[in-house]
Formats: sequence, C-alpha cells, structure tokens
Amino acid sequence: MELASKYDPHAVESKWYEYWLDNKLFSSKPDGREPYTVVIPPPNVTGVLHMGHMLNNTIQDILVRRARMEGKNACWVPGTDHASIATEAKVVNKLAEQGVKKTDLTREQFLKHAWDWTHEHGGIILKQLRKLGASCDWDRTAFTMDETRSESVIKVFCDLYEKGLIYRGVRMVNWDPQAQTALSDEEVIYKDEHSKLYYLKYRVVEADCQQVDEGNIMHKDAKGYYAVVATTRPETIMGDTAMCINPNDVKNTWLKGKHVIVPLVNREIPVIEDDYVDIEFGTGCLKVTPAHDINDHALGLKHGLATIDIFNDNGTISEAGGLYVGMDRMEVRKQIAKDLEQAGLMEKLEDYDNKVGFSERTNVPIEPKLSTQWFLRMQHFADLALPPVMNDDIEFYPKKYKNTYRHWLENIKDWCISRQLWWGHRIPAYYFTTADGKKDFVVAENAATALAKAQEKNSSLKAEDLEQESDCLDTWFSSWLWPISVFDGIRHPDNGDIKYYYPTSDLVTGPDIIFFWVARMIMAGYEYKGKFPFKHVYFTGIVRDKLGRKMSKSLGNSPDPLMLIDKYGADGVRMGMMLSAPAGNDILFDETLCEQGRNFNNK
Repeated sequence: MELASKYDPHAVESKWYEYWLDNKLFSSKPDGREPYTVVIPPPNVTGVLHMGHMLNNTIQDILVRRARMEGKNACWVPGTDHASIATEAKVVNKLAEQGVKKTDLTREQFLKHAWDWTHEHGGIILKQLRKLGASCDWDRTAFTMDETRSESVIKVFCDLYEKGLIYRGVRMVNWDPQAQTALSDEEVIYKDEHSKLYYLKYRVVEADCQQVDEGNIMHKDAKGYYAVVATTRPETIMGDTAMCINPNDVKNTWLKGKHVIVPLVNREIPVIEDDYVDIEFGTGCLKVTPAHDINDHALGLKHGLATIDIFNDNGTISEAGGLYVGMDRMEVRKQIAKDLEQAGLMEKLEDYDNKVGFSERTNVPIEPKLSTQWFLRMQHFADLALPPVMNDDIEFYPKKYKNTYRHWLENIKDWCISRQLWWGHRIPAYYFTTADGKKDFVVAENAATALAKAQEKNSSLKAEDLEQESDCLDTWFSSWLWPISVFDGIRHPDNGDIKYYYPTSDLVTGPDIIFFWVARMIMAGYEYKGKFPFKHVYFTGIVRDKLGRKMSKSLGNSPDPLMLIDKYGADGVRMGMMLSAPAGNDILFDETLCEQGRNFNNK
C-alpha cells in the first residue's frame, strides 16, 4: 500500500469535527465535576469571520480544551448579538436598492425585513466558527434578541427604573446624522483632523466704544468697531445666542456690556462674561451656540440664553437656521466661508489641528444635539465595579488595562441607553393622557401591566389609549447581561445552570470594548448576582498586517480566514496565529506564519 506523502487536513478536520458533534462531546450538563465556563463575545449576527475573531476564538478554544483534558466540566457558550445600528443600516441599504425608504414602512413591516435579513445571514458566522474547529456547546447557542434574552433585558430595564437608576430627560447627546440616532460617549471615536480656524467679524452695536484699558485690542474698520471670534465650525453661527469673554481678559475689556451682530445672520446678541472662556484660545472671544455644544449648553443654562437648534436629524440645516436651509452641514461649511469672505466678515483663515468626534458605527462626524433620551445613572455601578478589579478579585491580563479601567470608572458619565432605531429591544415605556389632560408614562414589562398601572392615574383608559415608546435600547444594554442571561439567570435567578456555571471562569476579548462590554458585564454581575461574572479577563491585541497597519476592508489588507483554512487547514492557521500572539500586544500577521503552523502540525 502506498502511503500519502503529504498530510491533508481537510478530510481529517471535517471527519473528526462531525464525529465530535455527533457524539455530543462538546455538550455540558451540570454534574459533580468542577465547572469551567467561557461565554463567547457575541459577534454581530449578520457578520462574517475576520482575523480578530480567529485570534479570539482560537485562544478560547485552547483554554476550553485544556480544561476538558484536566477533567473539568467545560462549557463554552456560543451566540450572536443583534447589533442594532449595523444591522438596521444594512436593512435600510438593502431596501433602498429596491427603491423602498424606511419611512415608507410601518414599524412592523420594517421589522419583518430585519428578521428576514437576520434569518438569511444570521447563522453564517457560527458555521464559520465550526470550520475553525471551535469546541462550543452548540445546543446552548444564544441570540440577544431571542425570547429568553429579550425578556431578560425588559425585566432589567423595569427593575432599574423602579430603583430610580433609569430616568428620561432632555440632555446634550452625541447624535449620528447618518444612522439618525443618539450614541453613548463610548461610541464616539476621536480622530486628529487637519481643520481650519475661521476668524469671523462680529460688528459691535454700540458706537461709543472707547479705550478702557491700555491692554485692550480694539478692532475697527470703515464700518465701525467689531469683535473677532475664532471658530472651527462657522456653519453653526445661525445658532449663536451670545458672545462670551473672560471677565479677567484685559484685551477684551472694551466689550463688556456690549451687543454684537452675528455675521450674515444679522441677529443682535449680548456679550456675556464667564471665566470658562480660555483667554489664550483664538482672540479670547467665544461664540455661544447652546444647542450645538455641550459646554455652550452649560453656559446657556447658567446665563439664561435662548437655544436655537439649526440642524435636522440628518445633519441638514433646518428652517430654524434661516440660511442654507436643507443643505448638508459640511457643504454649508464650504459655502458659508465663501459668503463670509465676500461680505467682508472674515478677518483671516488659519490651518488648525484638532480632535473631531466620529460615530464608531457609521464613521461620520457626530453632532452634539439636545434631545429627549433615556439614561442609566452610572455612579452606582462604578462604585460596584471598580474595587473588584483594583483588588484583583477579577484579574486583568495584561495588568496595564487596570489603569485604563480605573480612569474610565473614576470619570464615569450617565449612559444614554436609548436609540432612535426599530431593530432592537423596544423600551417598555407607555405614554398616555391623565384625567386632568397631562402627558404621563408608566414603565412595565408588558402592555397589560402598563394599562393596569396607567389606570391608577386615569381609570377611563383603554388599551388603545396607550402608546409605547418608539425608541430601542442600546445593543450593549443586552450584552452587558450576557454571562447571566445565557444561563437564563435574570428570569430564573435560582435555576440549576446559573447556580452551577456562574460565575464563569475566563473572558477573552479585545481591549477596544473594555468600556462597552467588560466593565458593564462586571456592573451587571454585581447588581444581579452579587458577584463577579468572570475571574480572569485576557485581552488580546489587535491583528495588524506585517507593515503594522490595522486590518480593514478599505485597505484590502485583511485575508479571508476561510481561504487561509482552505489553504493551510484550521490547525495550521490557528497555530500560525498563536505563534505571534503575546497577551495584550498587537499581532503582526503574515501568511507565512500559517505555513509554519501547517509544517509544524505535519510533523
């Protein structure tokens, strides 16, 4: 008999993987052994496997298989995340190709399309993990929008609302004009931008300007006196309701008590004084636009200024703007610069490097916006979640991420948990009119309970008089419960699985979601189980190409993991990745590593 000269991984890997599945060798049931539990960081339900998933899941598989060999009852729970913004954007784009707008559909019609999309693409990434050889207990596969997880999310929302930890209010939020939804602070990525600093002339109304102090810098031309404001956002001048100077700024003393005219807009606004203003930035004069900047909003509240919101939800100028109505904000920036120049209202233009916030999901510049949203009070959770990490009750590998974690929790802000989307968990708040004609709402797990609660305030109400909140919850509001909800520990807190498998043993994830996910799971763990959700957190590095660039579709430098598996076998690829994967450090991936992995395995 002639022996094969070369090992062929394909036949062997698929044969044995099927054997393992057929014989339920990855399934786990509570028994007398020591449990070893890992929950998968749930990938987007309609996503596909990329090199980061390859690294992360290979490490988890190594840990799980090692635990099995040690005689532990290893349970690796797989699952997917519904990814509100990303999935809704894909469905909207698909409908647009068919000539259908989201606004043409009812909520129910749109959700049918979203579920169809999810069912069509939903299982792909989990099938790809099987190709990788992942030894998950596939019978335990969870989805953040399945019945168990959905009911758990709604139950938690109602509980936190009853505890006074969730509130509804008008706040300045990060607005994504493309997805047309609010974002949390953690979903804003700040990037260095080469911008321009526009020095604009604001004409002084009062003609009796005089030198008050030798340090004054007064501006005058043929048309009279003017103040100069330096701004990176001239397109927001339509929302200006004041100019602000620092009371200690000698060079601008002459402006105290004066009024100025907003260029092009011709609105008269007061000059106010506040030591918030940085004397050294620009000219020391600040335009105040309370509707479009978090700090300006605080100044507006303090000084009783009017608020003019000049943007539509899609980032175009609204009727309230008065000028450039219907134009996109970025186009307005170009046009208004020309118009200011032409009107003699631009003193000068300078190059300027600054940081600009971009939406983590759609990669468009975010817009600060005043909006009614739902928030979770975070100080309570920060107080729960900081000590266990600092005391190493939960251990981080590498340790350096403890400082990152501490810094975030010590500077925590309330979490904006509402999203203006239809795909996701709909907020369980129900609006109605009280007996004396006022608007009110109740929070309840279902419509029947909501009606009973509402009838306590207005006994004549019927089911059709209640209108449920249209907003959905932030996707992370479901995944922060993941280590508990995969074992149904929210709905049934004393069931056999949660008592046996929780807390889990190890978490393997990327440092980029330390705030989004890791910290919040720790918070939920202490709030709902009174203990940590996992003992160890292993942070992987980012997979980069051999030139050190982050892998991305746009750069075209990310290999298809399935093609690599096809070429070198799953074990070859996994071995290759592990050859270059030190904890917490970035991985410079080169395909020759897979070749080394395959050659090693052949031996």
